[in-house]
Amino acid sequence: MKKLLIHNNNTSFNKTDIFKISEQFVFDVDFDKDVDLYIHEQLTRGPNSEKILASDILFIKVSLSKNNYLEYLGLRLAYHIRLTKSLGEKVNIPIVLIGEESFQFLGLTYPDPSILFTKGIYLISESIEEFQKMVKLYEEGKIKSLDDMNTFVNSILVNPPSNYNSHHSIANEWSLVRYNSMFEKDEKNEYYDRLQKKISDLDYLKTLHFKYLDAKATRQNFNPKKHTIKPTIKEIEGKKIGIIDDEISKGWFEFYAYIFDKSNANAIVYDGFKKDDTKEELIANLKIWILEIINLNEPVDVFIIDLRLHDDDFAEQNFENITGIQIIRFIKNQNPGIQIVVSSASNKVWNYQQCLDFGVKYFSIKESPETFNNRSQTLSSFNHLCVQISNAVRDSYLANIYRKIKEIKSFNIFINNSNEKDKQFVNQTFGKNGLLDQIFNLLLLNNSNQAVLDQCLLIAFQILENYCELSSIGNFEKNKAAGNSLASCYVWSRDGKNKKIFFINQQKQKISTLFQLKLGRFPFQQQDSNETPIDFNVFEAMKLESIYKSGLDITALVKIIAVLYFRDNVPKKDVEKIMALRYYRSNVAAHLTGNVKPDFKINAKDIMFIVKVFTQIFK
Repeated sequence: MKKLLIHNNNTSFNKTDIFKISEQFVFDVDFDKDVDLYIHEQLTRGPNSEKILASDILFIKVSLSKNNYLEYLGLRLAYHIRLTKSLGEKVNIPIVLIGEESFQFLGLTYPDPSILFTKGIYLISESIEEFQKMVKLYEEGKIKSLDDMNTFVNSILVNPPSNYNSHHSIANEWSLVRYNSMFEKDEKNEYYDRLQKKISDLDYLKTLHFKYLDAKATRQNFNPKKHTIKPTIKEIEGKKIGIIDDEISKGWFEFYAYIFDKSNANAIVYDGFKKDDTKEELIANLKIWILEIINLNEPVDVFIIDLRLHDDDFAEQNFENITGIQIIRFIKNQNPGIQIVVSSASNKVWNYQQCLDFGVKYFSIKESPETFNNRSQTLSSFNHLCVQISNAVRDSYLANIYRKIKEIKSFNIFINNSNEKDKQFVNQTFGKNGLLDQIFNLLLLNNSNQAVLDQCLLIAFQILENYCELSSIGNFEKNKAAGNSLASCYVWSRDGKNKKIFFINQQKQKISTLFQLKLGRFPFQQQDSNETPIDFNVFEAMKLESIYKSGLDITALVKIIAVLYFRDNVPKKDVEKIMALRYYRSNVAAHLTGNVKPDFKINAKDIMFIVKVFTQIFK
């Protein structure tokens, strides 16, 4: 029998005639420091760990301090032995507790006494007779090891460590470990290696509470085909994503950096958290950092933010005063199109409901000890985080639209023009809650709803067609005798000093023109629909051409092409796209004619395209 005695020089059993020096482990810890960390280190490395691994049975003094006989650290040590995976089969080793207390007394006076009533645990008084009796029972095979870890885990209860002052810290470290457990090994990746190192250094992993929860969580067999993943997020390539999390130094930077690296994106992390900073100082520093990265040439348009970023937040009663909420409001005040994913350990639904009021649509609750169930649900939690980030990146174009509209409003076009129609156009288009604001606000409300996108397209063409009608832009005379068709047309140069004639209606169904419309069908048209202008050829000089089919109204298209291409120098391919979008506008958004294939829809990129055209023509 290979035995080992663990004590603090507070037992008579430490005489060498009972236990040799090599069979003893002196529990020598500074009780002002973290006992769990000391126990974990003794069990996982060094000579004392080797002694345990070489033993068949452990004798542990119930009390391991010389002055306080009611601290019962021997019991806590027994819990650690049972739950420290690196001990391998020795987690099941028979443990004999040495003390003068009875099972009943220990059960009444120790906060977590459940281990006393599990298999493989024995209690003897400190006497040679009791020791010899236990040795005899062992030799007779009557001392048993723990034979069922599942039963053991179900039979005990371990409370969270008191030195972790919040559920927030525990949940952050727990979720990081759980998510990482699903990742395929990737030692060649720098961020993966750094993440493993960070996790191994987490203090919480060395606590009894973590070992207990981890043992419960890992009772489900690990299936590599089901539970192992390559952590990538779809459709975030090339994006820079800002991370604001007070636990960033504990491994969350490496976590995000790794999955973004695998997804060809970049994590931009605020790393200025200081323990001594007041809440006001933290918020001020965060605002400076945010302004820097949202005003870059390639700005950060997506943020992942924790709600409680300062210790004072845990006592805050007013939700709006929480640091994360104040930062969210600041970001949205700068640019309401910037997308935010709230990733928090809080599982209070009303927190997230209130975030909606501040313009946040995307949420991810970090897995915590209270919410975990099995590996599949951990995987689901991680996948949910990835989907929320992907959706936020998808909508991040709204930040660019907001910047473009803000830029357009700064151009002050027609500011010196006294023409009332021009002034009305400016107020209607660029004023507060004008047509440009309406486009942005609709997209911000719901940019995935087709009716909303169609309405935005209608507004965009309302702006464009109103612009083409302005006398300061050009002149489009009509021939009343010829059914109000265009008679002659010209556009002003950008400086307003010269005009360019591009269309003159001649006699005998002829016109002099600088361009010719090409008829055909767009790919999204129904095959049985009529041909329509889909392109145009530009001539070097005015050319005499035949008027097109009777009944084909080209007036609006002629104006748009003349203004965009000949006045504002919009590229021909962009003007052709405007022609295609106008056909959709007329046959779907304004009137359901049936001329467009039912599966063809415009998307948010089309609205962004028109806004970019506006930045060119209004500059």
